[in-house]
Amino acid sequence: MSLALNPEIFRSVLESLPIGVYLVDRNRQIVFWNSGAESITGYLGQEVIGHYCHDNLLMHCDQKQEILCGDACPLMQTMLDGKLRDCDVFLRHKDGQRVPVRVRAMPVRDEWGTIIGSAEFFEERSCRASETRPCRARMGTTLDELTDLPDYQSVLAGFGLALERFEASKVPFGIVCVGIDNIDHLRHFEGLQGLKAVLYATGQTLAQSTRPSDMVGRWHTERFAAMIACPTSAALRSCAERVQRLMNLAAVPWWGERLSVTVSMGGTMAREGDTVESLTRRAEEALEASLAQKKNAILVV
Repeated sequence: MSLALNPEIFRSVLESLPIGVYLVDRNRQIVFWNSGAESITGYLGQEVIGHYCHDNLLMHCDQKQEILCGDACPLMQTMLDGKLRDCDVFLRHKDGQRVPVRVRAMPVRDEWGTIIGSAEFFEERSCRASETRPCRARMGTTLDELTDLPDYQSVLAGFGLALERFEASKVPFGIVCVGIDNIDHLRHFEGLQGLKAVLYATGQTLAQSTRPSDMVGRWHTERFAAMIACPTSAALRSCAERVQRLMNLAAVPWWGERLSVTVSMGGTMAREGDTVESLTRRAEEALEASLAQKKNAILVV
């Protein structure tokens, strides 16, 4: 049989592409989901085929954390006007964390040129996703087993190096300590495994929502810390607010439901004469003050 007449050949090519690919019909029902889509999202084909892309499955949101699954859906817009679309969005992984992806939507036409559906191609756009344990180990970073992020000692070492650069060249930076709101309530009602699932999703979302040049890692038992290259306290707060909005859209699957996650943050800019101890103490005190307020609080001192 010729290549042009064998649709299974084309299907196998789509299936083996190293990027995510899925197809929807005119009703936005998912009819194809390749292995790349499985790898990026955590959802197997049998879990999504037959569902609708607007069923709050991936919950695409844009850079402003606006949900795109309604009228702003690129797949739906492409079916309406037949135009190609490219955009940067965040999807929600099966484990709950947000993942930044580059999305390309295109119409699918029949032999008469009628639009019968649309296809979406997507791939991760953070270089963090391509990092491997061996690569990071060679850089002197050891990883926390639960969150797969730099551990406490690696974060401390990173802060120390940043302070050395600050003293030498005055390149400004800030740090942010992050705590999960109502952590005791979560531990009591969802248990240790539920807490671990939330910690993993929180850490991954934090890491994916910052730049590769920044640093996010595990801080103490149930907290995280980030080093952010920014010029002022206002810029540090703006970055924290953006990350916090994205965290609010994360949701961890748990016993048929989803655990919502909110975080509070405390941050500070590096100052002349700072040590790692003085720098982190200010950020931790700011975090404690934030956690003592209502949830979703941010304090930069």
